[in-house]
Amino acid sequence: MNAAPATVSVADLARLDHLAAERNLALVADAPLAPLTTLRVGGPADRLAVAGDRDALLGLVQLARDAGVPCFILGNGSDLVVSDLGMRGLVIRNRARSVTLRGSEMRADSGTPLALLVRRCVAAGLSGLEFGTAIPGTLGGAVWANAGAHGGSMSELVSAVEAWDPRDGQTRLLDNAECNYRYRDSRFKHGPEVILAATLQLRPDAPDEVAARVAANQAQRIATQPLADQNAGSVFRNPPGDHAGRLIDAAGLKGRSIGSASVSTRHANFIITDRNGRAADVRALGDLARGIVAERFGVELEYEIEFVGEWPPGDVGVG
Repeated sequence: MNAAPATVSVADLARLDHLAAERNLALVADAPLAPLTTLRVGGPADRLAVAGDRDALLGLVQLARDAGVPCFILGNGSDLVVSDLGMRGLVIRNRARSVTLRGSEMRADSGTPLALLVRRCVAAGLSGLEFGTAIPGTLGGAVWANAGAHGGSMSELVSAVEAWDPRDGQTRLLDNAECNYRYRDSRFKHGPEVILAATLQLRPDAPDEVAARVAANQAQRIATQPLADQNAGSVFRNPPGDHAGRLIDAAGLKGRSIGSASVSTRHANFIITDRNGRAADVRALGDLARGIVAERFGVELEYEIEFVGEWPPGDVGVG
């Protein structure tokens, strides 16, 4: 999943459209992205396509490579802030959701929501992914970010990742060690590889016990997170030995607003937005919180959410 840079010409898009027509692939021009993200902010994509399965996803990323335009893989749109100027190139909405169970091993396409996989685990009596009920994204996004919650993380479960490399057009099966997992990080954050599917190694357990742990995690999420408000998930990574939310709260920033964005009064590591909110407000408020926390406590918070798309000069946004 890579953010599209800001240099895409009219000729580039014409070439993309031409190749898509030749291959009978449907693209939508100037497609609004805000409704496809949990924060509900951001401008349009030059082109948007929907991948309904693994083969369609592979075909679309190959299309972008052959046309010479950048592409971005969009899952459930969580953990993401799209620039108000939108995204250049091709955005692919990943809806590939095939799931296969073999004993305690689960293989799923990268567009599968974690919530769906958690339900499959409960039904099959498989333990390990209970923490996934607190993560609103897809399997691909969770593998990419090494997402985690409630003391668990994807790096503990992933046994293999199927990834396509645009540099040579090859699809490879990578084992856990090759994923280079670290806290909220992996090799996929630093290269062009596209995650197509992943295999998780789980543990047999009684379905009612798995369900009880899932319910407890979900109850804690409902009690502590602003689920009724537009948000992108945790804004910052937790620094070693501390919690970003505690630091932001201690700095007196709960409820602080800039334009359409506010620090949640329920959980200080969440930024929420009004309807018709602006990505620039989210970025400005996050940077304000980082600056105040650094000044008061000497801790440099690192963003966990990703800023993607075309950002004006002076903004640090990805891409």
